[in-house]
Amino acid sequence: MLGTLTATLREFYRVEAPASPGGRVIERDGLTAFMTPSAPTQSIVNCVVFDGHDALRDGLPLLTDEYRAAGVSHWMVWTRPGEDAAVRLLERAGHIREYEPMAMALSLDALREPADGVPFALDRDPHPVEITTLNERANDELPGAFGTAFAGLRDPRFHRYLARVEGRPAACLVTFDHGENTMVQWVATEPSFQRRGLAARLLHQALVDARERGMRSSTLESSYEGERLYTGLGYEPLGRLGMWLWDEPPGTPAQALA
Repeated sequence: MLGTLTATLREFYRVEAPASPGGRVIERDGLTAFMTPSAPTQSIVNCVVFDGHDALRDGLPLLTDEYRAAGVSHWMVWTRPGEDAAVRLLERAGHIREYEPMAMALSLDALREPADGVPFALDRDPHPVEITTLNERANDELPGAFGTAFAGLRDPRFHRYLARVEGRPAACLVTFDHGENTMVQWVATEPSFQRRGLAARLLHQALVDARERGMRSSTLESSYEGERLYTGLGYEPLGRLGMWLWDEPPGTPAQALA
C-alpha cells in the first residue's frame, strides 16, 4: 500500500499546486516537485516526491534554485521507510528531518464505527477558505499562512467536509480520489472543539461516502497525535515517512554535493 499512498499523494499535489496563483509542478524522470508560492513558509504544500535515489540525486541541486526563484523559503522532500541512501543524501545536502508522520492504510470494507460525541451538522460543500482557516487555527499558524494553497479543492476529485456545531465551523477534512483509493488530507479541528470526537465521526462519514463511490481503500499520513483516531477507525500503520526540510541554511545542495 505504500506504492498506492505515494501515487495518490503525487496526483493529489498535481491537482492542488497549479490551482493556486503562481503554483506549478516540475516533472523530471522519477521526480516531481510541487510549488505553491502563495504559502512560501509551508513546506507541506511545497514538496518533492521521488521514485529512486538517482532521480533525487540528479534533481536536488536544480530544485533549490527553482524554489528560491519562486520565493519559497521552506520546502521539503518526502521519504519512505527503507530509503536510507536518500536520507543520507538529504542530510549531506543540508536538509533536516522536519517530521515523521505515520503512513497508514485502510480497506474500506474494514471501516469501524466511531464512538459517540458532540452532535454536529454535516456540510459536504464548505468553501475552501473555511478548510484553510480551520487548518491555520488548528496548527497555530498566522491567518493567511496557507495563502491560496487550497484553491484546488474545488476540483471534483476532492471531497470537502465540514462539521458545524451551533453554526460554527468546528472540524474539517478533505478526501481525494485516485483510482480505487481515497486519500485523507487537511484534517483539522477548531482548538475549542478538540477531543470531542468530531474528527473521527466526520472522517467516518467521508469514508462511507467514498465506499459508496466505489473506492476500496484509503491512505493518509498521520501526526503522532492523530494515530489513535485513525487506528480506532481501522487504519493500519505502514511505517514512518520522512519530511526533509530545506529552509535556506548556509550553502545549497549543489555546493554540499559538489
